[in-house]
Amino acid sequence: MKSLILSRTELLLLPEIALFIFIGVFAGALWLVLRPGAKAAYARHASMALDENDREDVP
Repeated sequence: MKSLILSRTELLLLPEIALFIFIGVFAGALWLVLRPGAKAAYARHASMALDENDREDVP
């Protein structure tokens, strides 16, 4: 029954498109995290909450 339904549909391309979109987003996220110079940028962002010099006085 399942193979009969799947053989008659033309929507089998949609899961493949979704897979390629997922792979593209995942690869982009990996590149963003592992790119050269990312370690220094993340080190600066990691200490932002503890840095007293850059805080604005909020009334």
